[in-house]
Formats: sequence, structure tokens, C-alpha cells
Amino acid sequence: MTNPSAKSSWYEFLRSRRAGNDRRGYSGARPDVVRLIARAPGQVLDVGCGAGMTGKLIRDIFPNATVFGIEMNPELAKTAREQSNQLFEGPLDDEDIQTSLGNAAPFDLIICADVLEHMVDPAAALKRLESLMTDDGFLITSLPNVRHLSTFWRLGIMGRWPQNDRGIHDATHLHFYARRDILELCQSVGLKLEKEKRNLRLLEPSAWTMPAAKLLDFWPFRGFLTFQYLHLWTRRRGD
Repeated sequence: MTNPSAKSSWYEFLRSRRAGNDRRGYSGARPDVVRLIARAPGQVLDVGCGAGMTGKLIRDIFPNATVFGIEMNPELAKTAREQSNQLFEGPLDDEDIQTSLGNAAPFDLIICADVLEHMVDPAAALKRLESLMTDDGFLITSLPNVRHLSTFWRLGIMGRWPQNDRGIHDATHLHFYARRDILELCQSVGLKLEKEKRNLRLLEPSAWTMPAAKLLDFWPFRGFLTFQYLHLWTRRRGD
């Protein structure tokens, strides 16, 4: 059983790290996530919504959507509150937030964009979120790929585990995932994979290396050039 005080300490650590880091990593919209949306959503829940710009993009594209956001960082939450129909400030497992989400549910779209790796128990969080979905709802995950060649370079060649302010090796990550880990995590809580997209980079911090990565986007290099996996999930029928 997780020590509640230890869990609280981790949340405070994540808060301080997010508050001190360059906010660009948490404040921009995610059009790559929005492109995975399979149909016009009604009620949307964006977990770890940052400054709420992805929610704003969803509302711009789908004017009838109602967007709920969850964000722990007070500074980001302040901005996200202006972009969302309703904003909950705090961690997902906060009892008051859980009650509010239960009252607002069900959601036909839930987004977890680069947030699960920061959680103490991602499987429990996903199971909780899966229970808040409509029967035909969708859940989108975005997770960094630790199998990226940057890990091999820093660990295998340089001899040190990389730690950065954000990205694959964000120092606040509690879990690290390769593709198979992501699939096992989500399938273990009753989700069924519908679609997969990948973001490519030759050098993980440098977006301009994407064209070079695309030239090598075939087996056996594909898994080493993917720095981010995006998946669209539905509830497994009959569970």
C-alpha cells in the first residue's frame, strides 16, 4: 500500500518542478492529440491539461463540446480556467475532484497527454478514468518512448541516466514506457486499442530533426526514432 504522506510529497515535488520549469512544455496546444479524435465529442475531460490550450483547440473545432480540465499547478490552472468550461485544480485522486468528476460523468472523450508517467499509480488512474467513460467513449493517451535512441546514447555511450526538465527523461517522471509497456498498461484496465500515431525525432529535444527521422522510419529503426506514442482507446466490450 502506498504511504499517503509519500504520495503527498511526490505531488508537492511535481508542483514545484512544474512551477519552476520553462512553462512552454506544459502550455501549448496538442494538435497531434486533437487529430486522433474520432468524432465530435460532447463532454471532454483533459487530465493534466496544463494551460488548457488543447481544450481551447477542441472547443474551437467542436463548438458544442464541453471541456473539463484537471491541473495541479496553480499558475497553469489559472490560465486553463479561462479556456475550459470547468477546471479542477489538484491531483486526480483528490476526493473532492473525484466527487465532482462523478457528478459530471460520463465523458465521451478523456485525454491523458503526457501525464500518466507522472502519476504514482497510472493503472489505478486509468481504471478510474475508464469508469467515467460512456460505453462508446474514447480515451487518448500520449506517452514518451524511453526506447528512443537518446536513452541509448546517454546511458550506453555517456554512461549516465539522462535527467532533463521535460521530455522523455523529465526528472519528475515516476515511470518509463516503451511501446509494449504502454499497450500492456492500457489493456490491463479494460481498454482496447483503436489507433496508433507516433511522433518522430532523431534528436529528442530538437523538433527540427523530425524530417531526418522520417527518412529512417522503418524497421529496425522505428522504435528508436519514436519519441512519443499516441493511442486512441475504447472500452473493451463485455468487460
